[in-house]
Amino acid sequence: MSGKKTSIRLLGVPLSQPFTSCAWTMLQLGVPFEIEIAVPGASSKMGTKHENFQNLTSIRSTKVPVLVDGDIALAESPAIMAYLCERYGSENGQIPNLYASPGSEKKAMIDSYMHWHHTNTRSVAKLFGSKVRPDLKANVSEREHTEIQNILTIIDSGWLRSSPYIGGLDTPSIADILAYGELSTVTTTNLLSVKNFSNISSWMNRMTLLPYHDESHVALATLGDLSDDNNSTPLMKRLGAATKAGMKSILGANDEAMQAYTAKL
Repeated sequence: MSGKKTSIRLLGVPLSQPFTSCAWTMLQLGVPFEIEIAVPGASSKMGTKHENFQNLTSIRSTKVPVLVDGDIALAESPAIMAYLCERYGSENGQIPNLYASPGSEKKAMIDSYMHWHHTNTRSVAKLFGSKVRPDLKANVSEREHTEIQNILTIIDSGWLRSSPYIGGLDTPSIADILAYGELSTVTTTNLLSVKNFSNISSWMNRMTLLPYHDESHVALATLGDLSDDNNSTPLMKRLGAATKAGMKSILGANDEAMQAYTAKL
């Protein structure tokens, strides 16, 4: 952040779907944070070696994001987002509460989706990973394409069947932010279409109206269409430009969010 220091650090990269979900959550909660670039990868060309950022925290993780808040270090985006809401969220009207009270039906539904997310919506990331991480040689099989369509069907006719937001809720939660992170990544880059899923399409439009949506997703907008393999700009150059733009936008929004929040106090 410009001229500011905070004990909260988010390790990762703006093109990581879970990283973006965590950053967007913090912006909406008005939580000040710094970003430390950490890209999973076995080579210096493709990203930060795991050991380089593992040793910065008290946990051993080969995944990003990692949240470091004082002496606490957390991996796994659902856990990070829940922690942020419980520690920094509020129901006093000054900042949005994206989670719910312990023991409530609302919290149960949010938690239910976030557990389901790991082995379902998260698998959509394979479409993106196969394009931006060619070193992994992770081609998406026909069976996996079919599974992704089945997951979209469940979200459309299940999680979003009778409500504007996931889990039968009338207001957005971290469950929506988590799911949107995956789906917006592949729709923005033209790797997946949801036009045949009316509930998902309407829900995604509603999500774009949440505070700091555009600022949180600049990296994706900068990266652009990945469906065209004949793009003349080298992939690494596009990824670098997208990462730089995403960092600048999120940190700029963080300053703006903190100024707005402070003005309300």
